[in-house]
Amino acid sequence: MGVALKDILEYDFIELSSISNKKIAIDSFNMIYQFLASIRQADGTSLTDSKGNVTSHLKGLFNRCVYFKKNNIKAVFVFDGEAPKLKEAERAIRAKKKEDAKIKYQAAIDNDDLVEAKKHAQALNKLTPVMVKDSIALIEAFGFPVVQAPSEGEAQAGRLCNEGKVFAACSQDFDSLLFGTKFLIRNLSISNKRKIPGSSIYRDVPIEFYDLDKVLDKLQITLDELIIVAILCGTDFNPGGIKGIGPKKALKMVREYKDRWDEIFKLLKWHDYFEHKWTEVFDIFKHMKTEDVDVEFKTINKDSIREILQAHDFELMMIDRSLNGIKNVRTLDSFF
Repeated sequence: MGVALKDILEYDFIELSSISNKKIAIDSFNMIYQFLASIRQADGTSLTDSKGNVTSHLKGLFNRCVYFKKNNIKAVFVFDGEAPKLKEAERAIRAKKKEDAKIKYQAAIDNDDLVEAKKHAQALNKLTPVMVKDSIALIEAFGFPVVQAPSEGEAQAGRLCNEGKVFAACSQDFDSLLFGTKFLIRNLSISNKRKIPGSSIYRDVPIEFYDLDKVLDKLQITLDELIIVAILCGTDFNPGGIKGIGPKKALKMVREYKDRWDEIFKLLKWHDYFEHKWTEVFDIFKHMKTEDVDVEFKTINKDSIREILQAHDFELMMIDRSLNGIKNVRTLDSFF
């Protein structure tokens, strides 16, 4: 779900060339789920191989990795680990939405309404351990490092950024900022276009760059206060937030009450909405477990890429056409 904070956040538009030669920590699950939602057949079903295995994620990853290589983006793919227990409520909400979407999808198919079917099919994404394993194998074949986070990938990506091991984190979710990530990039896609949810219409989406210090300076609040704003609006650990509270109203209250946060939550009757304490959510963002890791880039292995993709019925001609122009040399990581 992420956090709905964009309306109050300061950001700049940047060109792709400005991050060429820079290491970028990718929120892998966030990206792969985008592929699963958008790369589909006319009736909304996922792409599959001859054995019925879903391949939408592999097609998306392959194209994105080629794009990164050709534009010299040094992607570091960070994968989620064990989710905090407080995320179970959000997962239950997602499961319910999938069940509802499944019913609506089948109804649309029965009525031969492919447009409606495809819209609801986008909510039926499922990322299995086998799909994750295949994704990692393909990423590593491109020579990009893979980092396994102990818990939330956004927090691990943030640590890599703040320690200078990567320049920025890349995710569509704003959770990264709440974990203290200094620099966040959004909309790093091939076409710079994104499908409007629930439709087949695409809109232009330039690359966005968020500097946490500038964000906080513009809002005239601290990171802790930004976390409080997010909790009031709703996060993955308190889905939906407090009824009637959006980012602008939450920001106004935080500025007014300053550090008297408990008064805010008592006034808004937090426990009418959630059984757990608001401080538990706050502590997740402040104390998420991460690990000290190094990132190492390797030489692209085109033979391995071909082997992985051909095992899932990708056409060799298509693979080689896409790989054309990528030099089979070791990255210049040590120079940057």
